[in-house]
Amino acid sequence: MAAPAGEGTPLSLRPFPVGDKEPQTVADFIARVNAQPGGFRSLSEAALREEAARQAQGDGPPDEDDVDMSDGDGDGDGEADAVDDEAAAQDPAQARFEVLRNIDMAGNTAMLTLDTLSLLLSKQNPSQASLTLSKQLREVAGIGTLGADRLEETNVTEDKEKDQEAVAIGWTLMELSKTRDAAEAASAFLENEVESESRYWEDVVGVQSSGWSICKMPQERHTLGVKFGFDEAAPEFRNSGLAPMRRNEDGSVKLDSGALGGTSERLVVTVEKDGNVVGRSTMAPQTADDAPLEARVLEARNTLFAQELWHELGREARTLTAYDVRLQGTGLAYDMDEKTKVVVELLSLDSAPTSDGALPENDTAEAISLTLHILLSYAHRLNELMRIRPLPPHIPRSRGQHAYTLLRPIIARVIYLRNLTSTTRYIGALTKTLQKAGLEASFTLRTAQPSIPEAGATKGPNQHSAAQLLVRSMLQPPVFTMALTLLPGISVTIRGHTYLYPVTGTYYYILLPPSSPIETLCPPHKDGYTDLRSLAEYLCTAIDRLLADHFISKLPGDDWAKNVYTWRGRDEAPAPASLESVVTKISGAVVQS
Repeated sequence: MAAPAGEGTPLSLRPFPVGDKEPQTVADFIARVNAQPGGFRSLSEAALREEAARQAQGDGPPDEDDVDMSDGDGDGDGEADAVDDEAAAQDPAQARFEVLRNIDMAGNTAMLTLDTLSLLLSKQNPSQASLTLSKQLREVAGIGTLGADRLEETNVTEDKEKDQEAVAIGWTLMELSKTRDAAEAASAFLENEVESESRYWEDVVGVQSSGWSICKMPQERHTLGVKFGFDEAAPEFRNSGLAPMRRNEDGSVKLDSGALGGTSERLVVTVEKDGNVVGRSTMAPQTADDAPLEARVLEARNTLFAQELWHELGREARTLTAYDVRLQGTGLAYDMDEKTKVVVELLSLDSAPTSDGALPENDTAEAISLTLHILLSYAHRLNELMRIRPLPPHIPRSRGQHAYTLLRPIIARVIYLRNLTSTTRYIGALTKTLQKAGLEASFTLRTAQPSIPEAGATKGPNQHSAAQLLVRSMLQPPVFTMALTLLPGISVTIRGHTYLYPVTGTYYYILLPPSSPIETLCPPHKDGYTDLRSLAEYLCTAIDRLLADHFISKLPGDDWAKNVYTWRGRDEAPAPASLESVVTKISGAVVQS
């Protein structure tokens, strides 16, 4: 059926042409033969000849599906032999593989056709088309992405095109204006960011050039931090010495020292006498928020050091209760004597009292404060030296953290000065009494001075520096010596040695020259004397016996001298009036002093 002329291409209703029905391959030929009734087994030469004779007589045209299976004589024999040879040469496995491949190709073609039609129909009827649309194509292309609608003809006129062109130009200009504004805003933002970053990095470089260590924060790898703590500090304060440096909006660095409590603190030493403040250590002014970053880092370091110092003082104070060290309110108090008391407190800079420069004991309070800071730094240095110094294998490095010696040296120095003053007064009064009795008595006081090591004295590895050696020499127990002359040629040496451990106190030792008569008359105790009262009792006894022996030796007659010795030992007979008056006068004056 053809379409009318002038209406386009004729529409044909004929079916699509099919291929030749003759067998194309040996496998196809064998399949067709087997499809016949009986297959190859029902074939015979007589049947084939009968079929050929019937076709020759014109009984009917041979069916297209029929295959000439005869191997008769004549012209048909050569063609049959060729087919048989081709069938014999064909490999059954290869034929099977070729059949399966064709089946797969046909299946793939069918599936692709189905997917294409389903995707095309999904634009109009998505619910029905989705039932046959494959999952892979739906994930890649989606539903309704392919259409076959015919586009209508445009109805845009020339005026509309000009209007649309003008609108497009307007939109373009508007977008260009917006782009320009966005570019200007981005330029201004970038300029501010560059200035902020420059200011931030200037502060960071300034801190690093000042000697502080810069590193990344352990928990915030994109944040820089400054380390101002001490590696040898107590574990409670070791991790607080690292603060992040965060950038403010204006580029300034915000030092996040929240681990320190957010306030600046210092150790304040106050000296009180009869309940009145007579001295106070100086307090540094508080650092402003807009101060340079180096100053704020130094302020954080000082605060951390003061907090650790207060912590270590609290630990040591538990072992110094016997030396009048106790808690008083929020501070530690130590009684230097009956009237003078020292109070140590940890106060914030904004709440600390202002120090008066006119107080008489300001120097004492400042000296105590500086001593505490120096001793804690010295303890840090010792910890570092013990950590880096090689030790024998049998000595463990982690032996626990002991309480630092901070208050004990100060207490030992106070005890030393107090005992030195008391001993000097007593020996001076004793010497003055002997002089008034007509004896040539005198005494000389000698005190040990700390030796200052040379700057280049320690050059070896893992050795103390000159400053550490100086502090170490100052921590040694101070010693004072008094050379007391009682009679011409007879003298004693009083040595006062102040110990730190196990008991902080002053021990008195009596040293006698060789062949001294005091060694036989009244020998001193070898272990020394623990206080001034014991020393005074011994000196009174020794001087009494020495003077008695001295004056008795000057009297004539051995029998009288023996009677005097008998009287002094057994209280049987009184001594002569002249000798008794002299000895009683001297002994009474000595005991009274």
